[in-house]
Amino acid sequence: MEENFDIVLDNAIKRCEGLVIYDKAFNKGFNQIYPFATENISGYIDKFDLKDKSLLTVGSSGDQVINAILYGCKKISVLDINPYTKFYYYLKIASILDLNLDEFMTFLRFKRYPSTFKDNKDVFNSQLYNKIKTTLRNLDYESYLFWDELFQSFNPIDIRNNLFSLDEDHNRIITKSNSYLQNQDSYELVRNKLKTISPTFIIEDLFKVELQEKYDNIWLSNIGTYLSRHFVKIMTDKLAKSLNNNGQLLISYLYKTTKDTKYHDDWSPIYDLEKVFSLLKEYNPNLISFIGVDGLKFEDSDSKDAILVYRKQ
Repeated sequence: MEENFDIVLDNAIKRCEGLVIYDKAFNKGFNQIYPFATENISGYIDKFDLKDKSLLTVGSSGDQVINAILYGCKKISVLDINPYTKFYYYLKIASILDLNLDEFMTFLRFKRYPSTFKDNKDVFNSQLYNKIKTTLRNLDYESYLFWDELFQSFNPIDIRNNLFSLDEDHNRIITKSNSYLQNQDSYELVRNKLKTISPTFIIEDLFKVELQEKYDNIWLSNIGTYLSRHFVKIMTDKLAKSLNNNGQLLISYLYKTTKDTKYHDDWSPIYDLEKVFSLLKEYNPNLISFIGVDGLKFEDSDSKDAILVYRKQ
């Protein structure tokens, strides 16, 4: 990794103590770990050819990676400015490998779990951690050192409140958004597939990184919703060069959006679809809508999210 491990761990300790640390990730607004993806991955994943393909993805929750592995992706790189991304990925993988589905949810879920108005007091439960720590150590020694130090030094709730985003959906939404959590069969299947895949982690600024490979698929999650249209164009130009022929670039995940959605001035600029399509006309992007996170929440199939996608011909 680019940053010294001791510095990254020291900053995590300070964060758990309640201090504000102005490191590279903080300055870019991505210093917290997302415990689970905040998008409906199950809604769009079958729009991509993943079987035996390569993928570059962002996402500190690790869910993009795990779902892609379930769908047969064989080579995965994770690009994220958050230095904790790798550590949390391996904690989640060790949990899948050594815990049953109920234990996994108990160990990693926090907000509104197990019921709507309660938080989970058993998050990062020490007994469950002891069940996975040997596997975690064997998977990635730095990740083991990171979590073992934090779990020995701090209350689990303090770790969760200070290192993690509290943007965590209800249990039903998380399970429906992630194919690997939808039932026991999917959980067992991804457990078996995880044993053969070791992602590469690139801890770097998306706009500064020099990618050495090309990929069949690239997923940028909802980064585009935080950018001006100018930077969406720069991002698309940069990542399109790293696609293989017939590869697909997920330019941005868009909430509550279809082609007919009318733009409001207080929305992120990327939601002004007319201007975005004009700006990206050389890429002829496609807008694909599907049941959205709110649609899952309220069991309303008319509530749609969308992905903006470019296919390289």
